[in-house]
Amino acid sequence: MLDTAPKEPEWLSWCYVAIGVLVIYSTIPVARALRKLIADQVGLDLFLYVTVSLVLIAGIMAVVNLRRRKLPANAYLFLFIIIGAFMVYIYQLRDIPEEAIHVAEYGAIGILVYRALVHRTRDFSIFVMATLIVGTIGVLDEYIQWIVPSRVFDLRDIRTNFIAGALGQLAIVTGLRPRLIAGWPNSRSWSRLCYTLAVGLMLLVLGFLNTPQRILWYTSEIPALSFLLDNKNMMVEYGYQYEDENIGFFRSRFSADELDKLNVQRGAEVAGFLDEYIRGKGYRKFLSRFTVPRDAYAHEAGVHLFRRNRYFDRAQKLSANQGLQFNVAYRENQILSRYFPEAINKSAHQWSEELTREVENQARETKTYVSPVSAGIITRFSEKQVNSFFTIAVFVLLFLGFFMGRTGKLR
Repeated sequence: MLDTAPKEPEWLSWCYVAIGVLVIYSTIPVARALRKLIADQVGLDLFLYVTVSLVLIAGIMAVVNLRRRKLPANAYLFLFIIIGAFMVYIYQLRDIPEEAIHVAEYGAIGILVYRALVHRTRDFSIFVMATLIVGTIGVLDEYIQWIVPSRVFDLRDIRTNFIAGALGQLAIVTGLRPRLIAGWPNSRSWSRLCYTLAVGLMLLVLGFLNTPQRILWYTSEIPALSFLLDNKNMMVEYGYQYEDENIGFFRSRFSADELDKLNVQRGAEVAGFLDEYIRGKGYRKFLSRFTVPRDAYAHEAGVHLFRRNRYFDRAQKLSANQGLQFNVAYRENQILSRYFPEAINKSAHQWSEELTREVENQARETKTYVSPVSAGIITRFSEKQVNSFFTIAVFVLLFLGFFMGRTGKLR
């Protein structure tokens, strides 16, 4: 694999890649159940220990390979640096240890992709190509997770998968140093790189196009997809960031004008929903009925209200964080009173002036308040700007791929 091409035919090498990918994808439906089982029986840190062990085993095997092939000392140095980078990245995932296993999975997939590519690519573009393919596989992984009930789409996981693939390729090029690979990319290699990146971007842009509004549209056109309306996790949302000097920061899917119109048109209706579900039928049932695609306005008001009530209830108990908890409740109530006034004022959840002053007096603020409600909304760029960037980038890459490929043929 390193100094000679794989002995099996190219199609079989790609079959190994497909099998590895299918193994990863097949765990998606059972991952939550497996996580709960491990958490109850052993503890989630097991994922960290397993990932670290796999990386160390791979590192030992790599060192043995270096000794057998008699590579110079600096190859060992680079290999140890990459292994260290793997360890640092795994440590950064310690708060969500189950995600650490992605590092081992996609590092291994990267090696399989490299083996398949080496049949016809023998220059340094192979490492970039392998990383791009691993990243694309990671994007598909997240799309499948979004469709599967109880799983969620997360751009951070795409980043994790990509980084794992990239670190694996760095370990090969800087540490293992296959003698089979040499030279800068030729025109055909550049063409393949352009096409591969274009395909990856086209796949990624589908996520950036999959807004709640589009979900609502295509589920109405294709009723068989209506189950997607129940998804509590969105791929991507665009909106606005509000900076209120009396409150702090929060994000919303609606502009100030839209919030004003919705307040007049739907405030009383949403107040009824809040009374019926929040502390009524229950917050989980509220989230199930008022998902973002079904009713983003009611969803947003309800999540702010739930956060206010939860922290107000917590603040009733004496603790070191009592002042901070009162502050969260007070700030969320300010957001509701100012930006969802009809919904909160016509509901049974409106605070009296006396209670509002009492909570304000007990609130302790250490820094500017930033509400985590709707925190995943993209506010720096509009949907139009993002899609325009992707469209231009894809067309440029396709043109360059065609041009480079034609140049290679002429040569």
